[in-house]
Amino acid sequence: MVSYDKLVKPVVRGMKILELLSKQGSFTLDQVASRTKIPRTSVFRLLNTLEALRYVDRENIKGMNCWSLGLRLLTLTNAKLSQLDLTKRVRGIMEDLAERSDTSVQLCVFYCGKVMYIDHVKRPKPLTMYAEVGTQLPINVCAPGMVLAAALGEKELDQLLSEETFLKNTPNTPTDPNKLREILKKVAHQGFAIDNQQTVIGVRCVAAPILDYNNRVIAALNITGSLSTISDERIPTLVEQVKAAAEKASKRMGYVVSSDTLHPKRAG
Repeated sequence: MVSYDKLVKPVVRGMKILELLSKQGSFTLDQVASRTKIPRTSVFRLLNTLEALRYVDRENIKGMNCWSLGLRLLTLTNAKLSQLDLTKRVRGIMEDLAERSDTSVQLCVFYCGKVMYIDHVKRPKPLTMYAEVGTQLPINVCAPGMVLAAALGEKELDQLLSEETFLKNTPNTPTDPNKLREILKKVAHQGFAIDNQQTVIGVRCVAAPILDYNNRVIAALNITGSLSTISDERIPTLVEQVKAAAEKASKRMGYVVSSDTLHPKRAG
């Protein structure tokens, strides 16, 4: 744990203000300064910053400016609750997939232009690379990254491909933006992605998208194994197992197959 003296003071102060506002409907500037023990001028600057970012709202009550929590905080809260709900609903499916495929299984989401691993089920295989929970990887080095990037809207994908510098982890890692775009089109069409030693030599991954009730891709279900575990002969079977598990997970998240949901909606 980071020691308190190494924390960024303005961030700590901003969090103190948000925690205070969570305890009551609204506070005046003087009340915030008094209760947080933060200098009044600093409180004013912090409140203005938080207001500009829509994390707090200002309203005039009886001729006095008062601040309360902003609705943008609900976005963060709902995102966290959705992730917790997702892992809870999908965990059993992940365990079943790990048993059936004899591979480790990961649950991933798209976060700030990268793929983040939020849950995993490990198998006792000696030659398997595990991405720990919280690990973030570029979208070009792993199957779940390609699955999640394939579901982005055109503008968001254009921005990602133009701004990101894609590094080459192995000789198999695609780094050219135009090549990546073609790969992502194929992934979107076929409904799964295969990482053939793009992250680490000797390791393969297979991933498929998880959709929600809005027919939007919200996560990727991924299996990881050695070349002997995810062999050329087993890939067709494993792809079907991953796709079936991802579809089951999607249904648990409210996804309903209909004539209007043949293809996932793109974000954006």
